[in-house]
Amino acid sequence: MEYRLRRHDGCYRHFLVRSYPLRNEAGDVDRWIGSSTDIHDQKLAEEALRRTEKLSTAGRLAASIAHEINNPLAAVTNTLYLALRDPALSEGTREYLKLAEQELARVAHITTQTLRFYRQSKAAAVVDLGEVMDSVLAMFRPRLAGKQIAIEQEWEADAVVECFADELRQVFANFISNAMDATPPGGKLRLRIRKSRSRAAKGVTVTVADTGHGIPAEIKRRLFEPFVSTKEATGIGLGLWVSDGIVRKHKGRIRIRSRAEGEVRGTVIQLFLPESGVESVGR
Repeated sequence: MEYRLRRHDGCYRHFLVRSYPLRNEAGDVDRWIGSSTDIHDQKLAEEALRRTEKLSTAGRLAASIAHEINNPLAAVTNTLYLALRDPALSEGTREYLKLAEQELARVAHITTQTLRFYRQSKAAAVVDLGEVMDSVLAMFRPRLAGKQIAIEQEWEADAVVECFADELRQVFANFISNAMDATPPGGKLRLRIRKSRSRAAKGVTVTVADTGHGIPAEIKRRLFEPFVSTKEATGIGLGLWVSDGIVRKHKGRIRIRSRAEGEVRGTVIQLFLPESGVESVGR
């Protein structure tokens, strides 16, 4: 059988225990022979392998779907472009077509980001994080407006860091998407980008705060593990796990404060990125 034993330092570890009875001539149990084997590291390795296999399957599926979407998406985009050039269109129809064009552009951006998830840039560059956040907000504004979620934003000038912009764009998109999904209609998102005031750690702090339902304590402890999500059936639980990996690569850190009970609820996620220090990527 397998069970856990508490070590002298209080840490619980998995053990595999085997036992065999030795009987006397009368058939009664005279004594037992047994072994107790520490298999904790083996259990962790098996769990890591299962997670890796799941991630690999999810990655292949996402890349395949993105490729399949791209071809018909290009055809529909070209068709809309030609339709909008028709001078006989009424103003109302033209507005509907423009709206459809904007939504298609958003879908195209999502598929591009999905494919970039599996590709790494060769070199980092100095980037203004306000501009990166603006490009992400452009993708979410229609959905935020549909839910009547107000946006308060504050970008400090020259909030620049050396980074892989596409990867941080993915991080910001994950933060905003989670905040939007957690916030009820009529709620509010507060977005702030500021340069660090600390002499010891020069960099930029990005804050995304929502007035949503908050994160339960039991889930908050495991938020950065793969396949852990607060969205139940609608979330696969990879967003924060991937984001955490990207931030660590940039030598940054993520802090999350959340309140899921009481009259005032919501979540604040704060990201700090140093001015430089991003890990280089080899090919």
